[in-house]
Amino acid sequence: MNDLFPESLQPEAIGFGAIRDVAPVFFALYPSADDLPRVLAWRQKACRQQGVPPVTLRPDDILHVSVAEAGVPRRLREPLEVALGLAAEGFSYRPFELTLDVLVGGFGRDGRALVALADASSTNSVNGLRVALADAQKPFGLSASRGTIVPRLTLGYGDGLPAERRSIEPVSFHVEAVDLVASNVGKSEHLHLARWVLQ
Repeated sequence: MNDLFPESLQPEAIGFGAIRDVAPVFFALYPSADDLPRVLAWRQKACRQQGVPPVTLRPDDILHVSVAEAGVPRRLREPLEVALGLAAEGFSYRPFELTLDVLVGGFGRDGRALVALADASSTNSVNGLRVALADAQKPFGLSASRGTIVPRLTLGYGDGLPAERRSIEPVSFHVEAVDLVASNVGKSEHLHLARWVLQ
């Protein structure tokens, strides 16, 4: 039987508005090209020093911190792509440093994820960003959560990962933009749909 999902999530292949029907669409933070090598080296060191069981590392290009799901259409007056574009024009939030300083296993639906958690200041910044994203989308008929989260970066997956929280050498990266992405579930692919600059 053929796969029910399209091989490509490109908007021109299935239409922008249809993407969220076949894939999660969300806002996420990615280390910049300058910061990524340092974050990857830190990940290797953190996994090795903490003596966790073998971990299958997440692909480098999808290493991210999820911020919020894209708003759910409620009273759209324009096509989804246009509504999000208008929301982006009115969006405003300050750049900030995101710091990760705690390692914990047992995350995810199957309890196999090893994640790094953000510190208190970064958590406040990310939750403020969630509110700013929700506020920007609301005037254009998109309803998004304003609730708080504990931001985390998934490092990899493995069996028998200890669930206790352990302090680790912190790593930080500068956040200057938040990306709107679709996740091609099961294929370890992120399709970058838009980039909202922080300023």
